[in-house]
Formats: sequence, structure tokens, C-alpha cells
Amino acid sequence: MVLKFKPSKPFTVGIELEIQLVDRTSFELSESSHIVFDNASERLKKLLHPELLTSMVEIVTPVCETPEEAVSHIKEAVKEIDHIGQDFGFKPAALGTHVFAKKETIHITAKDRYLKLLEEFQILLKQFLIYGLHVHIGLPEKEMAIKAYNATLNHLPLFLAVSTSSPFFFGEFTGLNSYRTKIFEQLPRAGISEYFDSYSDFEELYTVLLKNGFIQSIKDIWWDVRIHPDFGTVELRVCDANPDMNRIEFITTLFQGICFYSSFTKTEKYFQQVLKQNKWNATRYSLEGRFFYQGRTVKIGDRIADIINELKKRDILKELKTDRRMEKLSDIVRKKSISQMMIERYRKDKNIKELEKFGFIE
Repeated sequence: MVLKFKPSKPFTVGIELEIQLVDRTSFELSESSHIVFDNASERLKKLLHPELLTSMVEIVTPVCETPEEAVSHIKEAVKEIDHIGQDFGFKPAALGTHVFAKKETIHITAKDRYLKLLEEFQILLKQFLIYGLHVHIGLPEKEMAIKAYNATLNHLPLFLAVSTSSPFFFGEFTGLNSYRTKIFEQLPRAGISEYFDSYSDFEELYTVLLKNGFIQSIKDIWWDVRIHPDFGTVELRVCDANPDMNRIEFITTLFQGICFYSSFTKTEKYFQQVLKQNKWNATRYSLEGRFFYQGRTVKIGDRIADIINELKKRDILKELKTDRRMEKLSDIVRKKSISQMMIERYRKDKNIKELEKFGFIE
């Protein structure tokens, strides 16, 4: 089967952020997505998509030239959602999980696609109180997309570690920094996939899944990074939703730079177990986790700093016109992640309910 790759302008950017809607006083989930859609301006409606739960919406930016431009759309959309919520008693929040909501509070949006997923995945989907951040980078041709995909496989833990924001679930401290990651991995087509030597290898796998009725489209593949032929992009999907707009811009800028770098370098391939271990280290320890590459291990935060320096040395950030912004954002790797700050606060006062405030977007 031929899976046509529609070329995109090289290294353009799009961001998707899944937003919780929570009560402004109790911080419980608020089934208010219909209110957002009913009261949104025409501009906001163009950016909004319904999602799995009736207590969430997804903000999807247009195709942008830079990460900074894409994040500006997210900021404006969140501001309007918050303004709507002032009149109806809810507030937007962005964490990888809701801190204390129970699965009994889940109500699935009544779309055929979501109802079919519920029928297929049963109890797994009934505990999907999870929220993600997805980033698309445009590529001009399919083999270039394969290179970017393979390179991203190796770096997934770095993006995850910067974004971790889900250490609490069902009102309990999980001991992890990204419990969302472990929930999502329960699905059969989620998590870390495999390297592809060529676009035809990707087409072959897609064809097997499609012809045997396991998927209906590329939307039914939920890998941590996936090629999206219809958009002409490679899509990063491993990240927790995050309320820090600078952090989102940093992740997007780093991803864009790695995709650019991959176009003229060869990606080293690692055993699947190494990829999984690296991801686990980010899931468990966030930026303090260990990252294995080229026969040695370093702290995840240190590895990110090394990559930024390499991108600078090669003038990649300058060519992408993100060098000045990265100078302002790069200290993020020396700060605690959202999950680390949440855990620190929890150990101090044990007030789980108040931790939902970490998701509020200023």
C-alpha cells in the first residue's frame, strides 16, 4: 500500500495542548467543554478540538514558522478559555494527570470514534484521566521524515523529562514523575516503536495494521513519536501536558533543532531495551534520571545541555532563527520540572488537593 507523504515547508511548527477544565474553587474536573465551544470567539473555535473527556479540550495551533509564534497562539487561547471560565466557575489547567479525580468521574465525549475506543479498551480507557503535549515539525519529503523520526526515538526521554507533570493520580503519590506515561503505555499501539530503515518499511507496518483491522487510520497509532503523512510532519507525543509556556517553547525548539540536525547526520541505533530503560529513567526521576548513549551514562539535564551546545556550534539554531530565544530558555534544564516541584510541595505539607494549582496557566 502506498501511504502518500504530503510535503510540508521544512521545519515549520505546530503544537497541540490538552487542557483540563477544573472547578475554580474545588479544583475538581468540570464537564464544561460544551460551554467553551458555545462561548468561544470565532478565532478560538479555529484552534479548539473536542477531546476524549467532556472535562477537557485540545488547543491546536496553525502551522507556524517558529516555536515562539506557536506558543503565542496557545497563550491567547488559554487566556480566552480562562475568561469564559470566570463566568461559569471553571479554570483551564495543564498537567499530565488530574491530581485527585477518580475514574468514576470520567465521562467520554459522545463521538463515534471515542465510543469505539471505549468498546475496544474497556477499563483501560476508563482510567484515562491523562493529558498530553504534542509537537509537529514539518518535513519536505518522506525519507527526511524517517531520519527525524529515528533521531527522535533516541531523544524521547529528554523531552519527557522536561515536561513531567504527573506524579499524582487518583489522589495518591505514585512515586513517579510521569505516571501519565505508564497509563498510556498500556495501549497496544502506544509507547516506543521501532526504527525504520526507509519510508517503505513504515508503509509496510502501517499496511499490516490497516488491512487486518487493527487501525482505521494513522490516528489509531499512538507511538511516542510518529510520522504523520497527511500533515507532512513528525509528531512528538511523549510529553506530559504542561502549564509553563516557556517550557513548552523550549521543548518545541529543541525538537525542531534535532529534526534539522538529523537531516545531515546518521542516527546511532540502540537496543530496544536501552530505549525503554532511558525512558523509564525520565519517567521515574525526571531531569535527575540517567541517560545512556555512546557507551556511557550522563544525567538527562546534562545531555540536553550538550545537545543545545552542539546545535549552536553547527549554527542550526541560528538558521532556524531560534538562537536568541534559546539563550533565554536554556536555563530550564537547570530548574526543577513541574513534577519535581509538586513532589517537593507534597513532602512539605501533604496537601494533595492543592497540588492541582500547579497546573494553572499564568
